[in-house]
Amino acid sequence: MDLQSLIRDINLILEQKEIKGIKSMSPRPSHDEKYLKRDEKGVYHLVFRVPARFGGKLIRQSLFTKDFAVAASIRDRFVVPVLALNSGIHALEEIGRSIIDAEGEAVNHLSSLTSIIEASDGITLTAAADRYVEYMNSSAKYRPATIEKYSEYIRLVARIIGGKKQVAHLTKQDAVHLREHLVSKEKSPTTIFHIFSIFRSFLRWLIKDGIISSRFVVENFTIDLPTVRKANTPIIPPSKADEAMRALPKWTLIPRIQRYTGMRVGEVEACLAGYKNCGIVDVEGYRCFKISKEFEKTFSDRIIPICDKLAPYMTREAVEKAAQTCVFREDGRRRESAGQKRYNRAVKRIPGCESCKDHSWRVYAQTMMIEAGVDDLIVKRIIGHKDSKNVHYGYTAARVEAMKKALDRIP
Repeated sequence: MDLQSLIRDINLILEQKEIKGIKSMSPRPSHDEKYLKRDEKGVYHLVFRVPARFGGKLIRQSLFTKDFAVAASIRDRFVVPVLALNSGIHALEEIGRSIIDAEGEAVNHLSSLTSIIEASDGITLTAAADRYVEYMNSSAKYRPATIEKYSEYIRLVARIIGGKKQVAHLTKQDAVHLREHLVSKEKSPTTIFHIFSIFRSFLRWLIKDGIISSRFVVENFTIDLPTVRKANTPIIPPSKADEAMRALPKWTLIPRIQRYTGMRVGEVEACLAGYKNCGIVDVEGYRCFKISKEFEKTFSDRIIPICDKLAPYMTREAVEKAAQTCVFREDGRRRESAGQKRYNRAVKRIPGCESCKDHSWRVYAQTMMIEAGVDDLIVKRIIGHKDSKNVHYGYTAARVEAMKKALDRIP
């Protein structure tokens, strides 16, 4: 077979298939802002990662225009050709390898070029997962526990759908298959929701990093999922607070701390036992509980002042005695202590507290502070909830003082 015939056959295939950047590129939607972002003043910026073969540099450049048509024109003139060139080189490389692998039998082997040409985004799920894990390990943005959880869920999806399947070819049917498989394995609605959420984040990263270009893959994995039904934790009735706090006479310090701080049992025990840099510290003259960023899994420590109603009970002997009941497993996870189990059974025997448990004190503290008119920002900082931007509030000396006053108002 001569070279001219080979080129002619390749051209015929190219004319029949849509190849990004090589032949017939599909027309863009009328207002496609891909690779374009507007700042707060409405000025367009070009945000584009150069393909890895050309250096992989992330380009962030202001286009100095608020006109979408002008910005889109600049993008189409400079970005699209680079992507087309990258796709063309990739396709030609694969064609060359295919012909070499065929040992000269190019005529019979040309039928496989269709799949080669279509695979310009041909990274497999397994390979993409490996790159994502590598990225997370190299980024300071992800905590070890987060990396472990994300890796576990993404590799689980790869096993269910098929690790050799190309990410760009994932369909809604794959998403439905994943959902049905998880349901058949009796995974909880919350777990299924988290798996899909993490996998969509993974797909968005692939698009953002220029590894794949199909934005429809994320949409394919936006499907109806089993409803997550989460029952709200009941509050300890204020009229029963004193009785509930003493429900288990030998286990009163931890419920008392929960009542006047809104901390979780695990956080209280970590502070009492000094686990993972947690403890009781002085901050600007105030004695406080310190929940470390390592334990809290955030980027900063959480500080909760010890209020006046709690301070008299926080003696050294009481803290050391309570710390002896705290149990943490070798893998770092807290085990429910015998005292906690007995307390949860005991508090349910109190009329009006039949559905309450130790965590109900967290709801109690938050509710009492809100009803006392404490500023919502201070309540969130004490309880450890996050604001709308998913960032923990910081604290200053004045903030610690304000939090202490708020905790002093809990009856």
